[in-house]
Amino acid sequence: MEKQETNTLSRRDFLKTAGAGAVALGAIGAFGGLASCKAGTSIKWDLTADVVVAGSGAGASAAAAVAQSKGASVIMLEKSAAAGGTTIKSGGEIWIPNNFALKASGVTDAKADCLKFMARANYSTIYNPNDAHYGLPDHEYTNLEAYYDNAAPAIDYMMKIGAIKYAAAGYDYDYWDHATENKVPRGRGLGPVGGAGNALIASFQAYIKANNITLLTSHRVTQIYLNDKKEVIGVQATDNTTTTPKSVNVRARKAVVFGSGGFTHNKELVRQFLKGPIFGGCAVLTNEGDLVYMAQAIGAQLSNMNSAWNAQNPLEEILKSPSSPNEIWQDPGDSMVLVNKYGVRVTDEKRSYNDRTKIHFYWDPVEQEFVNMVMMMVYDQRTADLYAGDYPFPGPNDDKSIVISGQTIQELGANIRARVAGLSSQLGIFSIADSFESNLAATITKFNGFANSGVDSDFKRGTYPYDKAWYSIFSPPVQGTKWPANDKPNITMYPFTAQGPYYCILVGGGTLDTNGGPKINAKAQILDTKENPISGLYGAGNCIAPLMPNYIAAGATIGNALTSGYLAGMNAVLEPSK
Repeated sequence: MEKQETNTLSRRDFLKTAGAGAVALGAIGAFGGLASCKAGTSIKWDLTADVVVAGSGAGASAAAAVAQSKGASVIMLEKSAAAGGTTIKSGGEIWIPNNFALKASGVTDAKADCLKFMARANYSTIYNPNDAHYGLPDHEYTNLEAYYDNAAPAIDYMMKIGAIKYAAAGYDYDYWDHATENKVPRGRGLGPVGGAGNALIASFQAYIKANNITLLTSHRVTQIYLNDKKEVIGVQATDNTTTTPKSVNVRARKAVVFGSGGFTHNKELVRQFLKGPIFGGCAVLTNEGDLVYMAQAIGAQLSNMNSAWNAQNPLEEILKSPSSPNEIWQDPGDSMVLVNKYGVRVTDEKRSYNDRTKIHFYWDPVEQEFVNMVMMMVYDQRTADLYAGDYPFPGPNDDKSIVISGQTIQELGANIRARVAGLSSQLGIFSIADSFESNLAATITKFNGFANSGVDSDFKRGTYPYDKAWYSIFSPPVQGTKWPANDKPNITMYPFTAQGPYYCILVGGGTLDTNGGPKINAKAQILDTKENPISGLYGAGNCIAPLMPNYIAAGATIGNALTSGYLAGMNAVLEPSK
């Protein structure tokens, strides 16, 4: 889970630092030279190490720490002016099957059961419970197996060497909480000791410093070098630490590992590959998909390019800053609904942020438009007061500029329509339907009936464990207000007040980051178009197609990153010198 941060370094402060690096990079051009590669016989090397790592987030740091612990010299090249990548903005949680906390509590997370669940949750369209590999092709099954086999050992090993510190998260239900195949729906989540993603990065950075791993910030990798045998022997990077950027050639005796992040902030790649309208995301601004171009240039195979770890954002915040300072983990409050341009509910507002965001990408074949492109989070005064400060609801002293209000449903609808029209330069022809107000009134009346009965007959809100567990985390009520607590049968729903005012926050779909790129095998080796490993080239984190591609539970993102980083580090040191 990427929870609301308890970071000592705030997301907004980090964005200022990371953004500074992005501005400097922009001065030399976004993609100059990224798609080229050269034979390595005449290269003058400026730096040399056994293993060269691009990036400094979870996947990259794991690869660097593991490789160093196995006796390799390591150089890390970080594009931004600040280390940590998107990981430092995250909750830092990891989803680890059969982990030490489960074992300590006596819970059995059997491989066969877990793999069956992972197959069902990641590849539902081809899942076959009666097949030996559950209907999956060999590559997909082997990668899921590699996740199960290596995730827990990876965490145990990195904790043993002192690179990371984790403990049981305790309260998380998997997002696929009611799949019959999920025999352990709670307890696979682990949280970083001492905070969130910033604590994870701080731990890695302490290890990197203590073990003399060279970390060069403001160094953007721009080329992959091959020798005559088509083996990867190093990279070229642009050093942006000086007024005039300069090229640096870095030799890798054994291997290069990429942990350089996804392509959330490459508008062209997003437009070409992702499904539906995307309004920015959590990823740091330097996540521009550099590896996509470099990997293609040397014949790597791309995979999962139409996918991302998704999350919703307050639309007007993300339009101002495409690298969001926060995301809407669960739509807060009980007398609250999420409606589309027609004033109609289209989902359970309490489901996971990743799955809930997918509603924005629905294409209406009749109206021929993305009718859910912008969703309206509508709530009443009781919710505004009782859940003040539960993001994105503003607290008493917070900026309220993203909140639209109206004394009646009619007035609220008119004000929403005007606000959306004012954003036309960024939203195109999207507009609020003429029937919005009448439909919204009917939607609220129907919802009030659900709240009183405790049963959401349309979308089952509050029916499953995840809804209620996350509601208790992300909708803590303010004490001492004049409003009654929720005494209805379903804790996630309460009737709207009969009188206004009413409020609305515009919501758009975004990413935490993308999760498509070069295809890897169970050793985290990057594959060519014939499914063969490219000698000396590895990938981890969001820059590659992950071992487990679906967001089935909190921590799947960084769980993937740490597991693939561990595999990359372990296998990179076994490479022969080139």
